[in-house]
Amino acid sequence: MTIENKDEKTLIRSVVRAFAVLDCFSEDAQRLTLHEICQKLGLPKSTVFRLLNTLLEIGYLHLEEQKYCLSFRVLRLASFIPSTLNMRVIANSELRHLGEITGETVSISVLEGVERIVIDVVESPSLLRSIVRVGEVVGLQTGAVSRVFMAFQDGLIKDIFGQGSVPDNLDAELAEVRALGYACSVGDRVCGASGMAAPIFDINGACNYCISIAGPEARMLAQRDELAKHLIASTQRISRLYGNVETH
Repeated sequence: MTIENKDEKTLIRSVVRAFAVLDCFSEDAQRLTLHEICQKLGLPKSTVFRLLNTLLEIGYLHLEEQKYCLSFRVLRLASFIPSTLNMRVIANSELRHLGEITGETVSISVLEGVERIVIDVVESPSLLRSIVRVGEVVGLQTGAVSRVFMAFQDGLIKDIFGQGSVPDNLDAELAEVRALGYACSVGDRVCGASGMAAPIFDINGACNYCISIAGPEARMLAQRDELAKHLIASTQRISRLYGNVETH
């Protein structure tokens, strides 16, 4: 998790570095030495030492037996997160932004068993567009969203197909989704339509939400790479807002 490539024109470097220190801690790294934190950040020992001393002084870190750990002050901040801060609220501005720059219909779905439920939609202004409705319930056998959920949800394939036949090339498709960071489908649900989807990860790295772009096949495929770039950027920003610190 090196942080030297951040845009210093828009960020206050010392603040970025202080929060990067806090992000070093995880379930598997609850107590860290100075050396371990330096390795994670890729910063000089003197710089990290000053950051740690500052965080100790203001009460966000605790030092015990030459190892640093988060203090209860961090937990206090977490308790202030409003219970109403749900995914629809978090993602809405990104959906609108994605809709504006792509010109296509953008939606977010939540995984519910072996189905997905559309919880928010920004429709394309084009007369020729894909129609997606809030509250729509869709099975997960086909489509870009289904491929994303299957790629990043352990055990979901078995739940979806049960004892039935699993598509022969499914493993290869899901491996490609994991490698690219998104899925693309053509005509899976509607003839002449194409869909593209990317995962949102929560604080624990789980993928229960997915954003998708849908539109006419010709338009979507002509700008596939550009759409994918914007889609992945949006889902990564949402993942960070949702507490995921491993998103890059």
